[in-house]
Amino acid sequence: MGKVIGIGFLGLGVVGSQVISYINENREYVKEVYGMEFSVKAVYVRDINKKRNIDTSDVFLTTNIADIVENPEIQVCVECMGGAGMEETYKAVMKSIQNGKHIVMSSKKCLATYGMKLMEASNQYNIQLRFEASVGGCIPICRSLMQMSKGDEIRKIYGIVNATSTYVLSAMENHKISFSEALQQAKAKGFAENNSSEDIMGIDTLNKMRILLRLGMKVDVDCRYIEPVSIENIDIEATNQAGTIIRQIFYAEKTSAEDICCFVGPKALNSNHMLQSVSENYNMIFVESKHSGLRAYYGKGAGGRETASVMFDDLIDVLQNKYRFEDIEPIICNCLTSENLVL
Repeated sequence: MGKVIGIGFLGLGVVGSQVISYINENREYVKEVYGMEFSVKAVYVRDINKKRNIDTSDVFLTTNIADIVENPEIQVCVECMGGAGMEETYKAVMKSIQNGKHIVMSSKKCLATYGMKLMEASNQYNIQLRFEASVGGCIPICRSLMQMSKGDEIRKIYGIVNATSTYVLSAMENHKISFSEALQQAKAKGFAENNSSEDIMGIDTLNKMRILLRLGMKVDVDCRYIEPVSIENIDIEATNQAGTIIRQIFYAEKTSAEDICCFVGPKALNSNHMLQSVSENYNMIFVESKHSGLRAYYGKGAGGRETASVMFDDLIDVLQNKYRFEDIEPIICNCLTSENLVL
């Protein structure tokens, strides 16, 4: 038998359930390749009696977070608590780090708000922190930014990272339906939450941009100076007649050591731009560096199975590789508008 690694889960929604399925499906593979065996010791849930889509008869479910964060048998905490209860998520993850547990996270809102504190704590306590699932769905963008050459300065990061807005806009274009009809379709297909206001208003995209800029440009932007623009009142018909399509994008360009320009909101894209090909639940992210030039990352940005796949990769990675977060500088950015942004 390989070394047994105790796993604790904070949350057991769609993604958490899929991660447990991944663990169960890959037990023999993990033993053979990595010489380890994953053992799910405990799972924190808000309602033990809630009906779930996986068998939990052999899983210890608890409504007490301390059963996870203070459990000496748990070496890795997998956080799948979702967008609700951001403060609770932060406190649970921070306590886990302080108790010597490696962390795999998915909650981008918590990371955007408290990521600096969590990164500093992981360095202080010599703990590995991974959060690939927070941005880009199954696209390994966080891992790529963490592993890029330290001598190659990243100058631009931009793209599409919100599957809800992309699905809504592409459905309006392709099927000639209203915004509300497209949003209901997105909810029915699982690409949108019941409360999708943060997706529509660009706040979710802003949070994800903030996470990427910490890893790629080593800056923490002051979000008070960025005003996301909603996609709700877009005139799709007029845009299509002009030969362009609309997508919710983010854009960040470092113009000097002390200066960065940012934009989050809908942008008209010409027919020759690669972002025009992004539709439904797909994401695309561009990274432009001083020496490497422009690179693109493309894949599904939403879906329980897709997100769980990168969390499983993170679970392996926190046990196999060491990463220490570099110093990140707070920075006040200049807010661009759609009109003065050229892609």
